[in-house]
Amino acid sequence: MSDTKEILQQILNDEKLLKSRAFRDRVYTDEPIIRTASQLPRPKTPEKIKEMRGLAFTPEAYWKTSAWLFYTQGKFMEDFEDVFPYNEDFVKYYPSYRDMTTEQLRGYFSWRTKVRKGKVEKAPEPFVYVYLYELINCIGYSEPTECFKQFSGFCQQYASIDDSIAKYTDTWLKDFIVYYGLDSSFADELEDIRYDKQLLTLIHWNEHSNDELFAAIDDLSSYQLKKSLFYVAFPEDIKEVVVRSFISLSDFFRDKRKNSLCDKLFGNIVECSYNMFASSIFYDRQSLRDCEYALNEIHSFTCKSGKWKCRKYFGNRGRNGHLGDLVKAIDSLMREKKDFKHKISYTGVSKTAVKLIQAEIDTLYEGQRRAEATKIEIDLSKLAGIRKSADSTREKLLVDDEEPEIITAPHEPVVSEAVSEVNDESPLDSDEKLFIKALLYGRDTNAAAKSCGKMVSILADSINEKLFDLFGDTVIDFSADSPELIEDYTDELREMFPDNKE
Repeated sequence: MSDTKEILQQILNDEKLLKSRAFRDRVYTDEPIIRTASQLPRPKTPEKIKEMRGLAFTPEAYWKTSAWLFYTQGKFMEDFEDVFPYNEDFVKYYPSYRDMTTEQLRGYFSWRTKVRKGKVEKAPEPFVYVYLYELINCIGYSEPTECFKQFSGFCQQYASIDDSIAKYTDTWLKDFIVYYGLDSSFADELEDIRYDKQLLTLIHWNEHSNDELFAAIDDLSSYQLKKSLFYVAFPEDIKEVVVRSFISLSDFFRDKRKNSLCDKLFGNIVECSYNMFASSIFYDRQSLRDCEYALNEIHSFTCKSGKWKCRKYFGNRGRNGHLGDLVKAIDSLMREKKDFKHKISYTGVSKTAVKLIQAEIDTLYEGQRRAEATKIEIDLSKLAGIRKSADSTREKLLVDDEEPEIITAPHEPVVSEAVSEVNDESPLDSDEKLFIKALLYGRDTNAAAKSCGKMVSILADSINEKLFDLFGDTVIDFSADSPELIEDYTDELREMFPDNKE
């Protein structure tokens, strides 16, 4: 009698065990109470899986690569379907069919059957990668285009369940397009190609709109401008200066330097050896071919005798630190110009770049100041009054015994709302008028303020505030120790406030 049977006999003849609650008051049929491992029922292994396993022991498999075996077994099983419940989890690196047990294989093929029918569920990580390896080798689909669509769709769906696969899938999708020679438009939504498109916008800056340039700069800059407090407060101003500064610097580098601004920020295009479908199981069935493929003008591939090379900007293909320094400097300098409450510092920007940026900031705000100063507003509500007054005047001038003569109302120029309101009723009170006349006609402003019982600064601020709507600008400059009138508005102010020795 074997050791196993002796142990079973001892357990079954134990008096304490027989009298226990587990055995008493029960009726048992003629079957073993405790079974050995060999007596336990096992799931039947499908013949297809047995045959697939046998491929690993053929004479050809001994001298072929593991990638060949994976491809051969995958093609053999590409139409196989199964229904087998498998709820366990396990971990394997670079998983393949030969690494999995029968239960794991049946669980994988059952999960794959659901995926192909459109039901994507979370699965053990080896299942996911084996399926991706199948798609990379175009297993299960006759046309590469059809396979790519399934590949891309699965990656998007499964990334919402587990995004850990994203670190590989974008690269594999791009390699799939290149290796199988698909149209380059299939790559438009890949992160790597979106980076190229934004970089091309900056390279060809003179062919794009300001909005396109700003979007590209914002996407590629390590300094995220839209999170800036100054951007939140003055978005249009900073957008304008960022784009103008980039164009100005691009012009400068084109005319005064050997390399372009983009070369300085992003480096140069480099050609390096390339491993197609890196970190996967891939069987290259065209290992000796020669070909060329261009995704765009700054990202292309060549293959000679099966050796691949890639030509592109190989630096950091995320947010760029050099561009970030430039954008941060613009933000900092604009805060200084506007005397923004929260200041920031910047580094990594040349004096030449700072000078060009400051020039663009000055140009922007000078243009805004002039636009406000020359702005004329017409109060349409007063035109009706002018017409009514003209009609009344005409009626009074008509003579009954003479042939009526059409008298037209004298041409009354339409003046700006600012001037008309000042002539009709001054927005300033008597103290403010006394103070501004002292400024206009060279009198002692301190004495004028003292006679009003108010501070000079308070009177100046009050006048600036009340006249701002009329002039669109401050009329009294108090940046120095004493108040001074803005020279551009002196003549108009003298018309509004004539010297009557008040």
